[in-house]
Amino acid sequence: MGSRTVRRRRTVVGVATAAGLLSVGGLAGSGLVRSPSQAAADTRPPPPSVITAPVVRQVLRSTVVLRGTFANGRTVSAQPTSVAGTAAPSRPAQLVVTGVFTRAGRRVEAARTLVEYSGRPVFALPGAVPAYRDLVFGEQGGDVGQLQKALTSLGYGTGGDDRGVFGPGTEQAVRALYRHLGRPVPVSRDDGTTGDDESGGRGDVAAAAPDDAGAATAQHRVPPAEHAMVPASEVVFVPSLPARVVSVPVQVGDPVKGPVITLARGGPTLTGQLDPAQAGLVTAGMKVSVLAEATGAQARGTVESVGALVTPGDGKDGPEGSPDSGGAEGGGAYRPLVVKPDKAWSATFAGQDVRITVTAAATAKEVLAVPEAAITAGADTRTAVTVVTDTGGRRTVRVTTGVSADGLVQITPVGARLGPGARVVVGT
Repeated sequence: MGSRTVRRRRTVVGVATAAGLLSVGGLAGSGLVRSPSQAAADTRPPPPSVITAPVVRQVLRSTVVLRGTFANGRTVSAQPTSVAGTAAPSRPAQLVVTGVFTRAGRRVEAARTLVEYSGRPVFALPGAVPAYRDLVFGEQGGDVGQLQKALTSLGYGTGGDDRGVFGPGTEQAVRALYRHLGRPVPVSRDDGTTGDDESGGRGDVAAAAPDDAGAATAQHRVPPAEHAMVPASEVVFVPSLPARVVSVPVQVGDPVKGPVITLARGGPTLTGQLDPAQAGLVTAGMKVSVLAEATGAQARGTVESVGALVTPGDGKDGPEGSPDSGGAEGGGAYRPLVVKPDKAWSATFAGQDVRITVTAAATAKEVLAVPEAAITAGADTRTAVTVVTDTGGRRTVRVTTGVSADGLVQITPVGARLGPGARVVVGT
């Protein structure tokens, strides 16, 4: 009897437990089942809410952004073609680079050895006319005058020599220059024959009688005379110093087969590519900010000029040093915009592609401004903004508009108070 009772109790408990589990499962399943009306209610969009933006007080600037490239402008290169003789002459078998004393981007001062080839220096002097010939004793010309002016600027006086005449004073100045460089003085040698007549002057040998020519004319060989000179292969004339090294394409041991150094005849120049559609917004004198994204370098300047339309491939080049291909938009037409720096461009800008921001217009002082989307116009064409109050209400404030820049519009309230920090409706 006892065991029969225990079995019955166990059966009852099992049935009750199963019923409980079924009930819980049913309740859980019913939570997952939704009616069509409930599903529609769950997917209904939320009630519309108001999007606001603050009224601000700031200076508004209307800007035009474009790309630009720094170029080296005019350059001058040194390409030695020969080795000048000295008082202790040597005959190099070939022209070889024997020293490099600068690198790209460095400043170039006058009378400093930049590169050495076969033991001879290459240095810069101030002057606009490139060295096109060796300047030797007795030569005359504008290039001699340029040399004299450069020597005088370095403190080496040319004595009583006339301007443009390579005389004894200029020769002494050249010797002093090469002593300053620590190099043997290059020399030219005069080798000639002179004759003396009975009065001690130069005689005419052909006029003497054949039988007494030897007695009437004493003919003798004059020892060669050495005069200091300036070889064209050693000097680079640059219009203004200090200049800047653009490139040194050689290393010690290289044979001289072309330019050994290239100098920029002036600082970098910046030319931008202005979209023709924006040309009417930009005029000379507008303020410019420049940013080189690669280095973070920044500078300021002004628009110097806006050039004529350039279409890549039409054979027309922009201003000197400006890009000659490619346009503002993927190779399209552009207007070259030349930027003048407030102070000399840094050498770090050389060759950089930069972002140019032109301030086309600006308010004289801080003004009230709101996003463009906050401005509404009624049927009477009057403009207004809708202000959200602290209690959530709305009020309409009539305004007049002014300068527009960077998505903001200058406003002036008409007959109502409106200050910075107020919230205006820009959408829902």
